[in-house]
Amino acid sequence: MLWPLCAAAQQADAEHALGKPVWEAGVVAGGGRVPDYPGSRQSHVRGLLAPLVIYRGPLLRIDQEGVRGRLIRHPDWEFDLTASAAFNARANDARAGMPPLDYLVGIGPQLVYKGWRDASGAPTLHLKLSELVSTDFHRMRRRGEVLEPELRWQVALPGAGAGTRLSVGLQATWASRSLNGYSYDVAPPYATAARPAYAARAGYLGSQLRLSITRKLTDQLSGFAGVQAMSWHGSANAESPLLLSRTGLSVGVGLVWIPWRSETRAAVD
Repeated sequence: MLWPLCAAAQQADAEHALGKPVWEAGVVAGGGRVPDYPGSRQSHVRGLLAPLVIYRGPLLRIDQEGVRGRLIRHPDWEFDLTASAAFNARANDARAGMPPLDYLVGIGPQLVYKGWRDASGAPTLHLKLSELVSTDFHRMRRRGEVLEPELRWQVALPGAGAGTRLSVGLQATWASRSLNGYSYDVAPPYATAARPAYAARAGYLGSQLRLSITRKLTDQLSGFAGVQAMSWHGSANAESPLLLSRTGLSVGVGLVWIPWRSETRAAVD
């Protein structure tokens, strides 16, 4: 996925915890090096520049973490929608002669447990189920489902200056057969002596450990940096000739600029 280009930016909003504006608008820009696909030996430097809109209504909320229809109003639970995305892969040696991988976009429900707020780092448990589609911006194709339970922690770093926070995430991923097949299938017409035909299976895809630091630079500008360590040991498709690496690393940095805000403040709850 686009993490760490965006995941660290998701925390920029956390510095305005009380009395947040009802809406904010700005731009997020970042760059980093990410693997071409899960288990790829190759990675490329990618960039992102996108508008950012935040809305904090009483029932509907839109922010860097997705669209949240606040159907459950409970101190310990939250139910919303979450979105994700991944870059395309068009120059990967292991896939030479095969169709390129298009951009992936996912959306689905998320159940968040927040009952450990008194524990160190106030951990939260996110249970995410998403439907993913691929697109080359001319057409879209359904690719399958992914289940991603994740634990997150946020820790203030007083010694690093006011407005600086460290975020930690530990996530495991399970994917449907069709989604795993998008990365790991080798159809007979594309098989070679070094890349035998392979049909992917549903099941465990891998795990990720994410670290990001967000720092508020001015009232309008925040910076972020992140790193993600990935493991594909034990993957259901470890035998695929396209799953060539059992570990991977992504790094990224960026800025979030939010110059426009409403004077009206959202209710704190």
